[in-house]
Amino acid sequence: MEKAIGFFSEFGLKGQARELAGQIGITHPLLYRYFPNKQALIDRVYQEVYLGRWKVDWEEMIDDRTKPIQDRLTRFYLDYAKTVLTKEWVRILVFSGLADGYITDNYMKLLSERLFPRIVRETRADLQLPLEPASTEAERELAWGLHGGIFYIGIRHWVYGQNFPADLETVVSDRVRAYVLAAPEVFKREAKLNQVPGRGRKVKLLDDGRGC
Repeated sequence: MEKAIGFFSEFGLKGQARELAGQIGITHPLLYRYFPNKQALIDRVYQEVYLGRWKVDWEEMIDDRTKPIQDRLTRFYLDYAKTVLTKEWVRILVFSGLADGYITDNYMKLLSERLFPRIVRETRADLQLPLEPASTEAERELAWGLHGGIFYIGIRHWVYGQNFPADLETVVSDRVRAYVLAAPEVFKREAKLNQVPGRGRKVKLLDDGRGC
């Protein structure tokens, strides 16, 4: 699996199984004794690289209302960045998006179910705003801006060949702070629009089972 992950991160998911077997140092038929087809191998890569690195502690960290939202998000995103911004994690995700989208779609679904609803809900709670109704597009886009800014650190390094920030902790802290400073204006505006009769809008539910 380590060889397969390295192969896909270097050559993309369109790499042929025969080439992969050669890189690993085994025969092509032997590869299929372990994985009946290439899709089974890609499924295992997703399990190892993405699901295997997701920490339940992250969700508990964000949910901890004994601390301000800025402290929670800073702690989460610093650990998240250190955990996922590796060559294989970043490049395989990008290659998947350019190929069939299988890994990318699954990971985006995970974020949409377990991360973004949580960030929106806890930001509303921190601002003492109603937790209902479902998150709005503007709220989700603000959260995406924060998340995308963290992910782009990995893109710059593993795709564009630029250096990692010398002080990752400060960069992450600054990006979370920018989100927290923008959140009151965006979230309060959205809450007001949701409360004004005749000015409501349809929003797409992003529900993690806790009402947001």
